[in-house]
Amino acid sequence: MNKKNASIIAGGGCALLLVVLALRDPPPVSSSGPQSSAKIALVELPASKEQGSFHRYDPARDPKSSIEAARSYYEEREKVFREYHGDGRIDRPLAVVKSGQGTVSEIVTALGAIRRHETITALPYVEKLLDHSDKSVQRVAAEVLCFFGDRRGFDFIFDQRKKEGGFNDWHSLLEKVLVENGQTAYNDELVKMMRGIGSSSMEQRVESCALAKLLARLGDTSGLNIIAEIFQKYPPESPDSVIALKGVSAPKAREIAADLALNGINDGVKQAAVVVLAKLGDESARRQILEVAKRVTGLPQPQNADGIDKPGMKPKVIGEITPAWDGNAVFALEHGMEVVAPAQAVPVLRDIAIQADNVRFSRTAIELLAKIGDETARNALWEVARSVQAKRRTFEDTLFTTTGKALMLFGDPTSASLATTMFSGDKHGMEVSQFLAESRGWDGLFKLDLLY
Repeated sequence: MNKKNASIIAGGGCALLLVVLALRDPPPVSSSGPQSSAKIALVELPASKEQGSFHRYDPARDPKSSIEAARSYYEEREKVFREYHGDGRIDRPLAVVKSGQGTVSEIVTALGAIRRHETITALPYVEKLLDHSDKSVQRVAAEVLCFFGDRRGFDFIFDQRKKEGGFNDWHSLLEKVLVENGQTAYNDELVKMMRGIGSSSMEQRVESCALAKLLARLGDTSGLNIIAEIFQKYPPESPDSVIALKGVSAPKAREIAADLALNGINDGVKQAAVVVLAKLGDESARRQILEVAKRVTGLPQPQNADGIDKPGMKPKVIGEITPAWDGNAVFALEHGMEVVAPAQAVPVLRDIAIQADNVRFSRTAIELLAKIGDETARNALWEVARSVQAKRRTFEDTLFTTTGKALMLFGDPTSASLATTMFSGDKHGMEVSQFLAESRGWDGLFKLDLLY
């Protein structure tokens, strides 16, 4: 880190971190390069009653926990990034965002880099781009602010959503940032908006239902009657419309899901309803998810060894069934296995990770085992790592890094040893993975899409 940037973080950066942390939970709304020299040793962490005896994640090191933790995290993140990638990977996007000059594409690309590099010192300049003349720049700038937990991003998107025409232009982004960040401070305002919309036109019914589903995703039951009425008159055709009910625990949600599981307009809707029921504690639904998810292990490889798609294996349109694709099984794996009890899920996920002939299915199973994160899941990941080393499938090499990152969540010697093998000499990737595992946990490794 050069002296200029170090001073920004140490001085003005401290104030910025204070702002970001203070605004993280907003109140209700009113109107590849040189080898890294960073020393992050692979060592076993001491046992802790708070974090378990084998997890690396330390809540006290999470940048969301305190100003000191945030300062330490972002300093180390920038230091390691600059050492490996060079100053230009941070300074060039920062210069574009700071100046606000360039084409829309250049600014949007720079904003994406700011987010993936976690360049927190850029936030004052990102905020200024909320006033940019181009709406796409405004949208991306606001989303970047939300990524850092900055209330100004949430407020901006919400204010745009409230304007005339805001539903079409801003609702999807509002839903995305609120759900991704678990941000419920706007729920009261969303309820008011929903109840203030009439029902005399199709447009009004669509908007009120969209707000009701957003509230459901955020755990608010206020819109369940609206959802039930809309679903009765206009049966949902998409699993995405149904899966929103997974966010609420209420008899009405169970009633809606139970009806759709039996009478849904297509298999996708029925499968989504089963996932909702499983989330609400229905053991029969959970068993069904397990059995359906298992089917992915029987699907043939969709590609040849050279990576070229085999004829007739790749769907030409979304939802098309091919010999290598089973939409219901994939949905059960990617959306349902998280709501099945770990004791039931781990053996199935282990088998999928080891036996599935599609890299997407194996990678998903590995990530879900890491997310479960208990001792049985860790032991299953040991089996996966040893199987991947055997290279029985044509794509095993592409699973090394994913498996290594998953193992990095655990601090025991066996996990550390297997992770080292999985990273195959990629010291930088291994070091950053451990750093993120310790400070961000599973989200830092698999959800946040950070650039290493």
